[in-house]
Amino acid sequence: MKFLNQSKIFMVAMLASAFAFTACDKDDDDKDKEDPKMSKTYAYTFSGSYEGDHPSNLSADLKITEIDDNSAKVEVTLRNTISGEMYMIHAHDAADPATTPNNTPYNETPNAQVLVQMATGNGGDVTVSQTANMSYAELTSSYEAFFVVHDPLQDISTTDLTTYLVVGGFAREQ
Repeated sequence: MKFLNQSKIFMVAMLASAFAFTACDKDDDDKDKEDPKMSKTYAYTFSGSYEGDHPSNLSADLKITEIDDNSAKVEVTLRNTISGEMYMIHAHDAADPATTPNNTPYNETPNAQVLVQMATGNGGDVTVSQTANMSYAELTSSYEAFFVVHDPLQDISTTDLTTYLVVGGFAREQ
């Protein structure tokens, strides 16, 4: 009788183990079948209109990665930063110059729903990111804006292009 009880316990344990291993295997298969997220990186070089003392070897990469149908991760890597200096990085929505206070082709207030970040230089590469309230498709195809990195060695100006270390179309080939 004791043997039968031990046999039943052994059988139950074996069945439970089989189900557990099968369940784990299925989860791994489901992970492999998830849709891959779209991602694209855009390279930006030093602005030709810049006038200032910042070394001209600074560059930026802007990476857009799909999160879901309504949002995307916006990641910026600045290369060759100055240690200890605070870089302002953001997106300015494109606009009709006739509708802006200083006749700029963009809204002078950065779009915080897409990208407004500060990065402290470390003498090398620094990366910042945020979630944008726009889809990957919108950001990479229909969003009309400018990507800007301000010179940390000068006062911030949203109208003086000579103070922009990097300026270009947001998430567009340069």
